[in-house]
Amino acid sequence: MHWFHKLVADIKALKIQGAERVAREAVKGLARLVRERGSLAVRREAELLKRARPTEPLLRNAAGYFLRHASLTNSEKVLARIITGFDEADARIAGYAAGLIREGGTYFTHCHSSTVVQAFLLAKRQGKSFSVRNTETRPREQGRKTAKELAAAGIPVAHYVDSGARAALTGCKAVFLGADALLADGRVANKVGSEMIAELAKNRGIPVYVLANSWKYDPATAAGYKERLEERPSEEIWKRAPQGVTVENFAFDLIDPRYITAVITELGIRDPFTAVKEIRQRRTWLFPTET
Repeated sequence: MHWFHKLVADIKALKIQGAERVAREAVKGLARLVRERGSLAVRREAELLKRARPTEPLLRNAAGYFLRHASLTNSEKVLARIITGFDEADARIAGYAAGLIREGGTYFTHCHSSTVVQAFLLAKRQGKSFSVRNTETRPREQGRKTAKELAAAGIPVAHYVDSGARAALTGCKAVFLGADALLADGRVANKVGSEMIAELAKNRGIPVYVLANSWKYDPATAAGYKERLEERPSEEIWKRAPQGVTVENFAFDLIDPRYITAVITELGIRDPFTAVKEIRQRRTWLFPTET
């Protein structure tokens, strides 16, 4: 199998996970194709990448940015600009979020978000003592990755099954969630179960913070298009479900902005509606037909 088709297959099969890692590998792949071909004729391949996973606006935006700005002489510079931009955004978001973590507090997170993990690790490096509770996130159990990374850094972690989220929230000072997509109406797409957790937290007076690079905004939703939520194969849940049983395996759900205290992007800490407004004002390249 050609390396590019393997890249697409690995993204589809979740061998490459995490919105930012997917986007990084995608634009690296496009830059490699340009090098190998000596040509910018990579639009077909870019479309294959964009369609590899739904609910991935960061991937679509990064590939679109590369195609609009790259040339045969500067493609590596554009790639470096994208990667550096991701790194700088991650650092800023982690800094904002770490500032919300207090000495002795207990904090909750769901699934695995590299951005959330970075925030916890930064707070630890700042000398803060705190603990984390997290959910395992079946069926892929990405929450175990979160628990392992935090424990390896010396952060105490209590690991819960997904249905134990209500108990895990008890006594927590805040909830930190990642995001796969930011929508024009203020909703946020994240791993399934996120809205339930956010609603429970809101009802208990626990603040909910969503950490996301502003490039995760989906500009198409401003025109009325719906963000398609990825549905994974039913076999992930039940390999041989009996006749008459339908298995629903949505990978994501949408968090109502009513349950979100703030969205933390590299632009700052904002309520969901202000965050979207600011992204539209400061990330105008996301709207090429408007500029």
